[in-house]
Amino acid sequence: MKAATTMPYRSANAARIGGGPWEVIAAGPPPAALSGPIEIDYVSTIQVRRHLTVDTEGVRRDCGLPERLPLIVSAIWSSAGTFVKRCLAQIELGGQDAHQHIDLSGEIPGGEVAGTLQIETAIMLACDNAEAAALVAKYAGSVLVRDRHIVYLDESTSRFPVEIVDFSTGFWANPEAGWRLSWNSLDMEAPFLRSVRLFVNATHLRVVHAVSVEPPSPEAKAIRDAIYFDVARSLILGALGNDEFVSREGNYGNGSCGRAIYTLVQLLFPGDRLEGLKSAAEQRPEQFGSDLQGKLRVFYA
Repeated sequence: MKAATTMPYRSANAARIGGGPWEVIAAGPPPAALSGPIEIDYVSTIQVRRHLTVDTEGVRRDCGLPERLPLIVSAIWSSAGTFVKRCLAQIELGGQDAHQHIDLSGEIPGGEVAGTLQIETAIMLACDNAEAAALVAKYAGSVLVRDRHIVYLDESTSRFPVEIVDFSTGFWANPEAGWRLSWNSLDMEAPFLRSVRLFVNATHLRVVHAVSVEPPSPEAKAIRDAIYFDVARSLILGALGNDEFVSREGNYGNGSCGRAIYTLVQLLFPGDRLEGLKSAAEQRPEQFGSDLQGKLRVFYA
């Protein structure tokens, strides 16, 4: 059954929301319109802003609302690749001006988005409308009018879900460790960008600097290589230890853990069957580890 999308009360004309498009700044590049792809770094913060004009008089007239009923404008972002949805900004529309000009802005953690980023701007009731007539919005939070913009994130570069956390504040890992990979090798159907996380210890300043600085120094490059090797080895050995992964030979949906790791294996061991790689990893683990190290070209310039 198709879900209903029409509100049970009068809504405003979409033209009541106007102004410029959302602008996105990711890891320092100049502002880019939402119509084009942008590159997202998982340790960066995405800054977004929009200059908005709202025809408040027209909204109230379209919806049958009294003149002085307070309204708010709210921006909500969501990402299809991670299923994360959060409030970006919220401002009350004050005064009695027929047309109001508003600057909305906020920040989105790069590690919480993947695939697409949707930003929805909505005008809502700020409080209950106690004297609402039939077919007129009555409750605080009722959406009167909205618009949506979608930005397609750049998938052309290698991106990996990274979070910087303080290992001493929870059960992340040994508080002296620099990083820890978290994932479930038994659930190969899970979306890779939602279920796999590389946690970096916020108190290990050298490691934090290494994964954040561009361009990397020689020391930072060495630390990145060590992390890269550790993550690749953990993912590949974990997957090869899963009999279902080996038997399916990459037969997983796009974006899944199984498909992502199978693609990695094929890049490093082109033409090799998973059964043969599984046997090599189990029977000659030291040889398999050194072979993997060489294929990843760890510590090369």
